[in-house]
Amino acid sequence: MQAIQSLGSILRLFAYFTLAGVTTTFFLTVIGDAPLTTYSSVSSLQNTPGLFHTIAYSDMLGKLTGFVVLPILYLVLSKQKNANPFRQEKGIAFEGISIVAGIAVLLLSLPAINVIAELNKNIFFPEPLKSLQEFIVKSEELAEATIGLFLHVQTLPDILLSFLALAVMPAIGEEIIFRGFFQRELIQQTKNIHLSVWIAAFLFSFIHFQFLGFFPRVLLGALLGYMYVWSGSLLVPILMHFTNNALTLFLLIIYKQGHTTFNPESSEQIPYVFVLVSFTACLAILYNRKKAYDNQLSSYPTHTHE
Repeated sequence: MQAIQSLGSILRLFAYFTLAGVTTTFFLTVIGDAPLTTYSSVSSLQNTPGLFHTIAYSDMLGKLTGFVVLPILYLVLSKQKNANPFRQEKGIAFEGISIVAGIAVLLLSLPAINVIAELNKNIFFPEPLKSLQEFIVKSEELAEATIGLFLHVQTLPDILLSFLALAVMPAIGEEIIFRGFFQRELIQQTKNIHLSVWIAAFLFSFIHFQFLGFFPRVLLGALLGYMYVWSGSLLVPILMHFTNNALTLFLLIIYKQGHTTFNPESSEQIPYVFVLVSFTACLAILYNRKKAYDNQLSSYPTHTHE
């Protein structure tokens, strides 16, 4: 029965993403003037004017529909008990320090995530899988060309729109479906926090279909997942996710526009000693949050998670 329930949760997760993609595609045709083939070509993305607003608004509407409206509608219609996606457990009291700890964990983990990302990019497939590697590289190039539209914004309204589309909406929408719905459901079904967090992190990375950044995204997903459990509130991973996306976007904008020589996508300028120290501090904060969580559980005897 648990396996069937977990499969149902996975299928719903993919349904949310599918609907978000279909909705985005629909609005690309409604809002924009360019044919759909424009958005699947790197050269077209780079040379066709006026695509930024179309992609930004369409993507936000897609995420709003698939990641927010549909899951909440499902929750209302299914009339599930104890199914509040914004609270991991009713027995865990939310503390404001969890927000500070979560953002600190995110910031301290970024150097290590950058190093893992660099290693991930240099993974080469064996000869029988060369065609797969070529497909992945082309997909990454298309994603980079799309993101590039958000990096060369000049006016304040466009800068704000860029942050809204790439930092605010993904942080809210993706945390609702991955942590608030999927991971929480898995924990209830399996009674195993660690297994649930890492499965959710794996699918969080896989479903983005950007495999040259697969492993760092898994680590990021696990950090978000654990902080959701140990803080008891979805607000914490939402703010962590937003901080990651907003900081990365800000650094990329000023780098791409020539305002700094620091490349946030490269780990070459980061000393490995700093990476080790910062990630150790990250683990120390995580341990502290785990202990605080365990202390709260000791006074909540009905808890059954492992």
